[in-house]
Amino acid sequence: MFNGARGIVALTAAAVVVVAIAYGGYVSTQAQPPADQIAAASDPAARLRVTLDPKNFQGNVREAYEIAERDPKLLAQLHCYCGCDKTDGHKNLLDCYRDTHGSRCAICIGEAHDAESMAGRGMPVEQIRDALRARYAHGS
Repeated sequence: MFNGARGIVALTAAAVVVVAIAYGGYVSTQAQPPADQIAAASDPAARLRVTLDPKNFQGNVREAYEIAERDPKLLAQLHCYCGCDKTDGHKNLLDCYRDTHGSRCAICIGEAHDAESMAGRGMPVEQIRDALRARYAHGS
C-alpha cells in the first residue's frame, strides 16, 4: 500500500495532518484566562496600577497613595528626587508607592501632590518634570 518514496511521503503527510488536528483540539480545550486578565495584559497602564492600598494610610500620605492609584501613568514618567533610586532601586516616582517608602518620605509625597496639581492644570509631563526637578532636585 505505501510502497516506495511516494508511499513514505503520503504516510508522512497523513501523520502531520493527524498531529496538527490533535494539537488544535488540545489547544482549544485549554483553560482561557478571564477577560479582565487578557485586557490587563494588553494594556500597559493596567500593569502600572500596582500600588499599596491608600486605605492603609492617613492624611496627606493617603492622598499621595490615592494619586498614585489614580494616575500611575503620570508618576511612572517622573523621577523621584529623594535618592530612593540609589537606596531602594526605584526607577520612577510610582515605585515609591509600590512599597511603604512613599509613606515616610516628604519629598515623594510632595512630588506626587505637585505632579497631580500641575497635570490637573493641563501642564504637559515634560514641564512637570522640569518643575519637579527645579523644586526637589536639591533635597528641599
